[in-house]
Amino acid sequence: MSKLDKNLISASAAAEIEAKYNAERDKRLQERPQGEAQFIDLTTSEKFKHLQDDPWVSSDEHTSVPVTIDISKPIKYLIVGAGYSGLLFAVRLLEAGAKLEELVIVDSAGGYGGVWYWNRYPGLMCDVESYIYMPLLEETGYMPKHKYSYGPELRGQADRIADKWNLRGRTLFRQQTKQMNWDAGKNEWIVKTQFAGDKRDLDLELHVKYVLLAGGQATRPKIPVVEGFDTFKGHIFHTSRWNYGYTGGSDGEVKPELTKLKDKRVAIIGTGATAVQAIPELAKYAKQLFVVQRTPSSIDERNQRETDPEEWKNITDKKGWWWDRNVNFAEVLHQKQPQPAVNMVSDRWVLENPSYCTAWGNNSAVTPDQVPEYVEKLHVNDIPRAERVRKRVDEIVKDKETAQNLKHWYPTWCKRPCFHDDFLPAFNKPNVTLLDTNGHGVDRITEKGVVVNGKEYELDLLILGTGYKVLGGSSNMSPAFRFGITITGKDGLNMDAAFQEEISTLHGLCRAGFPNLFFAGASQASLTANQIMSMDTFAKHIGYVIMEGQRKAGTAGAIIESTQAAQDAWGDQVAAAALGLAGMGGCTPNYLNLEGELDKLASLGPEVQAMMMRGQIWGRGINNYVEVLDKWRSDGVLRGLVIKAAA
Repeated sequence: MSKLDKNLISASAAAEIEAKYNAERDKRLQERPQGEAQFIDLTTSEKFKHLQDDPWVSSDEHTSVPVTIDISKPIKYLIVGAGYSGLLFAVRLLEAGAKLEELVIVDSAGGYGGVWYWNRYPGLMCDVESYIYMPLLEETGYMPKHKYSYGPELRGQADRIADKWNLRGRTLFRQQTKQMNWDAGKNEWIVKTQFAGDKRDLDLELHVKYVLLAGGQATRPKIPVVEGFDTFKGHIFHTSRWNYGYTGGSDGEVKPELTKLKDKRVAIIGTGATAVQAIPELAKYAKQLFVVQRTPSSIDERNQRETDPEEWKNITDKKGWWWDRNVNFAEVLHQKQPQPAVNMVSDRWVLENPSYCTAWGNNSAVTPDQVPEYVEKLHVNDIPRAERVRKRVDEIVKDKETAQNLKHWYPTWCKRPCFHDDFLPAFNKPNVTLLDTNGHGVDRITEKGVVVNGKEYELDLLILGTGYKVLGGSSNMSPAFRFGITITGKDGLNMDAAFQEEISTLHGLCRAGFPNLFFAGASQASLTANQIMSMDTFAKHIGYVIMEGQRKAGTAGAIIESTQAAQDAWGDQVAAAALGLAGMGGCTPNYLNLEGELDKLASLGPEVQAMMMRGQIWGRGINNYVEVLDKWRSDGVLRGLVIKAAA
């Protein structure tokens, strides 16, 4: 027990809960020891790759290059990704001085939005307040309809941004970037893209001066390896490729009516952030809904509500309000001390949730000698909140066995916490059955349905709410892997191989050997609960580096590359900050620890541990990361970069 927090819970109660946590973690590791290997990579699977086909576009759309793009000439700026991140990269680059006619966006999707393009399942909404999540609200002047915006509105904001900055004529849709090679003779990237359909004559080769990889965090469906998966004769799809033709309703509705499910037996695999939103809607319409659970989520209240126009005026009455509100949210979330006098967002992300900071970084520096007490304090401070959330399950769910199985038994930060007002009540409906697998998952899939705990459940529809491939694997943390691109830099250097040997970047956004290539960070950059703040930070920083680099070189054809020495120094800073993430050790398997693989690696000895610490995200939170970047930019030197004029 921390001597500062003895009043929160008794030592014996805390010890009992911690023992329960450890037992649940060990059970998951024993039941599924394969780590990331327990999922199918749809990019390489001929048998299942159809599960990532685009259902939102017709076969004859985007089959020609817009007349406003001349691909016969070198493209100055190519942004890979047309989601919120790519749009931010484009807008901030234009604000930094780039010209619209110099810029091209490319995306495998048929429209803007990224994760909000692909995901259109019923009940979809952002789990972070829309006033801080939706990008460029201040610039577009748009007022979100709800505190937590629904899918169609989130997609609409992407279109709104594209229209305001005239990006439609500068975008290549349905083009998957497959390969990038640095041409040292011409000082440019040769980028090869593949059309999403079967028309190979629509594949492109682009010659590019600067490449910016934007986003890529949650667009690749993750499918579990289950015996008999290919034998099921019913209907099947992933939540990010929802089939409204089968279920009824449409993707443009906030609350689609899934009337075609009235005589259907439906199962959804998963109870994570996606399934938590979809399940209440499925429960309204399905004849029978089976919810297959491996690990329960922490479900706190959301308190969804419509935006009050008067409140909105108060929120937006000051220039820079969007950024200030994000900073305030991050100050509370990442536990800056002292805490701000006013909590602007004041929702369950930042109320009674002081320990969640260890997932994305603690604003205060943590030294090695402080780690034991720091981790202990995280656990002690989290237990009262976790107990309240578990009690909430008992208060709402009537069946005691179901309620017990829906309780999370791990620290709040070990999985992304969920917030929903209708998820738990759905289990009181007579047509909804929880199939808890006790950490094992589905036994197998048959022609007729799924087998769980030795019993077969016949189905008409199987929905995969199994998430996304977020970071890669334990040895594959490179941006190239995240985007599914083969990237070859100077002297034939393969990016995946380089990152496997050493995670080494400057600010998490560029790497030696890959000139004029910038990427949205994961390793060695700062991520937070509101990823849009992180992406805006990356976009502004990269825009500055590119334009200032050209100014220093005295030419629009500057070659910008980080040095190994600067990357080594940055790695030292990342490692020193990583102790703020110390609470993540020993977590139940999840996407943040690569399904438990990071803990396995940490057990291999001090050298591996040191390497892992250097490859972590920035462990002191997004606001501290922003301060570090601001200081780096303040002298205008572009320290750690080699900048040359192209020959």
